[in-house]
Amino acid sequence: MPLQYPQTSPYNPYQEAGKPKNWPIIILITFGVIALILAVIFVIIPYFSEGTGPLLKLEDTNCTSDVYNCGDFTTQTEAQIVFDYCFKTAGDIHGLDADGNGKACESLV
Repeated sequence: MPLQYPQTSPYNPYQEAGKPKNWPIIILITFGVIALILAVIFVIIPYFSEGTGPLLKLEDTNCTSDVYNCGDFTTQTEAQIVFDYCFKTAGDIHGLDADGNGKACESLV
């Protein structure tokens, strides 16, 4: 006589697998992980990248008079961002592009 398992036994090989009952939690965790990944990609990384975030605030940049020199910047990227920002409205007002090739403070690394 073959072995008989109780119908509700977890060891019954003939029992159909039950569906998980915690789908709302799984979905909530999935959306939370996706939101966290998107926050890292679109908010946190650009905020602390070189030349943005607390390092340089373009809205505070003075584009009306010559107030910046290459020595005011730590990297060429920061100088380039200020140059590009002010070039749209006032040209090279700060004189950051000495040779006129569109690259600011080429002596900085």
